[in-house]
Amino acid sequence: MAGLKRVVVGFTEEMLSGIDSLAQETNRCRSMLIREACSFYIAEKRRAMLRERMKAGYLEMAELNRALAEEFGAHLDKDEDWSGDAWVWRKA
Repeated sequence: MAGLKRVVVGFTEEMLSGIDSLAQETNRCRSMLIREACSFYIAEKRRAMLRERMKAGYLEMAELNRALAEEFGAHLDKDEDWSGDAWVWRKA
């Protein structure tokens, strides 16, 4: 138990009963179950926060990306094949 800190957390009787039931069903002690639950919660919250930051970034860049696509599209020669990697090598 080196490196662990003790904390006092209050639970309702119903929640504590659920914790104890799950601990018994999964063959874990109450402390281990709560540590695992906290680790899982922290990881999920961090993933959700990252997704929100990425979403905000994509939304922030959407207008610039649209403008660049329109600008690039205005210079396309309608008779040329602009699909796939072949264009990149032919036109670069």
